[in-house]
Amino acid sequence: MFSNGRRACFAHLPSYAQVTCELRSTKPEGLNFLNEEEAKEAIANAELVVVSSFMNEPPEAALSSGIYDQSDVEDAAGPLTEVAIARHTGDLFRLPSRLSTVSSICRNFDLNLYRYYCLPGNPSPGRLVNVLTPISEVVATDDTPRLYWGVIKNSFVAGEHPKPSHLRMTELRCNGAVKDFYLKDIDANQTLKGISDSSVGRIVLFWGRITESGIGLCVARPGWGEYALLPQKYNELLLDREI
Repeated sequence: MFSNGRRACFAHLPSYAQVTCELRSTKPEGLNFLNEEEAKEAIANAELVVVSSFMNEPPEAALSSGIYDQSDVEDAAGPLTEVAIARHTGDLFRLPSRLSTVSSICRNFDLNLYRYYCLPGNPSPGRLVNVLTPISEVVATDDTPRLYWGVIKNSFVAGEHPKPSHLRMTELRCNGAVKDFYLKDIDANQTLKGISDSSVGRIVLFWGRITESGIGLCVARPGWGEYALLPQKYNELLLDREI
């Protein structure tokens, strides 16, 4: 048992994926239900999370105090959303959704990693561990928003005399085929998120489109709820998956 009461577990390294092992667990094909009642029960049991969109504006408490507290509300009720999880091909269920933040995914990340998520624009759920894309695999622009993660290599505020309204350039470790990769947002927002010049080595998760940035790539000006730092205690859950 870990000191926090969580049971220890063992996992195969991704580099040994082709090695036959009778102890290796098989991944479930996916979620499917006979009716909406079954699907709603999965949501109630936290097995399925339906996110209709990520919040664009920060909580009132963060704006008034200048300090972002993760106890602030991270989820709100969203609209009914059509989700393709029926057992019969072509059937859609209208299920309750969340207006959420990436920060809410980062909290209790060890549990969320194996839950099913329906993310904006994608009616089919997938396990978070399979949905998350490492920046180290990205080699070109992509106009389809996805959920990514990367390790911070450097972070600085642009301009000779930095101000909170200036752009903070947070560089992420990227694929060798890419010159560089940046997460770009104003310093005030990134500071509230906990990102600073000393954030090297931290992991950031973000939702967005990959666009060009000079001779490199970037995600430019994501919404408030579209990116967050991963608590350091969860780093190893992702670092073993980076190529």
